[in-house]
Amino acid sequence: MDRYTTQAIAAIAEDSVSGAVEIAEKAAEVIQRLARSEQAAPIDELRRSMIEVGWALIRAHPTMAPLVNLVNAVLWKLDEADAPERARHGVVETCSDFKRRLRVHEAAIAETALRLIPEDGQVLTNGRSTTVRAALRHAQRAGRRFRAVCAEGRPACEGRSLAAELAASGIHVTLVIDALAVVLAGQSQLVLVGADYLSGQGLVNKVGTYGIALSAAAADVPMYALCGSEKFLPPGYVPPAQAHWPAEQVWADAPPGVAITNLYFDRTPLSALAGIVTEQGVQPAAGIEAWLAATRLHPALQQA
Repeated sequence: MDRYTTQAIAAIAEDSVSGAVEIAEKAAEVIQRLARSEQAAPIDELRRSMIEVGWALIRAHPTMAPLVNLVNAVLWKLDEADAPERARHGVVETCSDFKRRLRVHEAAIAETALRLIPEDGQVLTNGRSTTVRAALRHAQRAGRRFRAVCAEGRPACEGRSLAAELAASGIHVTLVIDALAVVLAGQSQLVLVGADYLSGQGLVNKVGTYGIALSAAAADVPMYALCGSEKFLPPGYVPPAQAHWPAEQVWADAPPGVAITNLYFDRTPLSALAGIVTEQGVQPAAGIEAWLAATRLHPALQQA
């Protein structure tokens, strides 16, 4: 792995603010550059490089399904190629198409979400999802009047970034501490969250999402995950264990004897959601499971 690729993957791994779509776009650019740089490499060598870099990208953010689906698509495209030039071209085109679909899906999800956002209502969200951001901006441009509530998202505080972005778009937004977001979920008219990945076992998103889901359900407030199919985890893929982030992010000078657990993600059962908003409309959990079953996982991704 060359120095540029190593540094680019390290920068992606250190990014604790960007959403899954943004991370996937950066990963696609890393793969495209690698394919273009290996002009003289035979197909087998290019495939080995793509597997190595693909796993490095996946391990950089093991909870983000778009990385798995990007690498999966690239490896299947390589298997179809019968000449090195076609293999490199196929990888570059696959990455370009993946990036395009990310934005097309985001726009389609925003259009579907528009009819879910109540006039003069309060919409609560957790984490920094570019898909949720796009949906709220679209609703604001369409003339829908609403109030957004963003959980702060400690310790990385990516909720602050989302709040600033929404406010810059003219949306009335309130930033709240994470514990208060759980309370306000039951006092809102709608909860919208993004997704790092979705599988038959549940929705993995910013930690605190499950608590918000429980609060919303107790008050009969509908909660939807805005989740394009690129965030569906292919069946057969087993994600690496979630990384424990540095304790210093929570308490830099904690006294001896105090143990600190710093996790960024939790899992919410699909049954806790009113639905999953995809590029093909609002889907129930059962529909998602059928969709997942149709996905093929490349053999190189079936084990670490």
